[in-house]
This record gives sequence, structure tokens and C-alpha cells, in this order.
Amino acid sequence: MAQSDGRLAWEVPEAAAVAVLVTVGVLMVGGLMAGIAASTTSYGGITPSGLVVGNAISYGATWAEPLLAIALLGAIGLSWWQIEAWTDASEPDDEPLRLVEVAGHIRRAHRISQWTRAALLLVCAGAATLVVGSIVLSTGGDGGVNSVDWSRTIVEVANLLAVLVVASVGVWIGRRITMDQESSD
Repeated sequence: MAQSDGRLAWEVPEAAAVAVLVTVGVLMVGGLMAGIAASTTSYGGITPSGLVVGNAISYGATWAEPLLAIALLGAIGLSWWQIEAWTDASEPDDEPLRLVEVAGHIRRAHRISQWTRAALLLVCAGAATLVVGSIVLSTGGDGGVNSVDWSRTIVEVANLLAVLVVASVGVWIGRRITMDQESSD
């Protein structure tokens, strides 16, 4: 329902999706700050560049994982559900104020969907960055690499693939939302 002052009230699914987006943003900023802090580290006056760079990259992207992508998938699913629910709730003979409310919720859900797709793409970039950080840590800049060093990279590649699968579905849902909106305009 619209609030008495003319502003559009927030629905529970909208608030939940925005909470997920804000949480993802906080984790991304925290990771960036951790990466920056790790990049300024020195070890007893000697700065082993491979180790510092690898750690900075890895700390900076630790948030980029499949569970976060799944939370974003849930948020985009809530957007889709909101659009479907509000579209079904509108009747051609509704009063103008009700039609404005319906249109407002649909617009808000579309915006949340767009923000969520952008966040999914950032999680993909973060997961790819974790692979790079892992490779830098595995090689360490000293050339001495063994199978244990590469085990972390294998895990990070699996992490990237899982994120890509979830993000692909999220982007597909987002595109369907956009196509549905364009076809109804």
C-alpha cells in the first residue's frame, strides 16, 4: 500500500532483496579495504612481492563465493516474484492511485533486478580475482611450486565455476524480467 504521504511503502520481498544487496556491498568494500591493508604489509623490512601481492588479491576477494551468488540469485528471484505478483494484482479498472502503486512496485523490482545483476557480475569478477591471487600465491615469485601449492588454485577454480553457474542463472532471470518489461510497454 502507498503511504499516506504519497511515498511508496516497501514490501517485504523488496526489503529482503535490498538487504542482500547492501550486505554484498559491505562485504565488497570490506574486502577491498582488507586487500589494500594486505598490500601495504612488509616482512622485516623485506617485501616479498609475490607473497604480498597474492595475499592482497586473495584478501580483497575473499567475499566472492558461491553462497553469496546464491543469496543474490534469491534476491533476483524475489524481484521476479514481486513483478509477477504486482502484475497479477493489477486490474484494468483499478482506481488511478492503485495503478500508480502497482507501477511503482514493478519499477522498484526492475531496479533491484538490475542492481542484483550488476552485483552478480562483480561476484564473478571477484571469483576470477581469487583464481589470480591463488596462482600468484602458488608460484610465490620464487619458482618453487609443488602440488600442495596448486591445491588452493584448484579450489578457487571450482569456486569460480560454481559462481559462474549461479550468476548465469541470475543474469538469465534478469534478462527475462527485462524482456517481459519491454514486451509489456
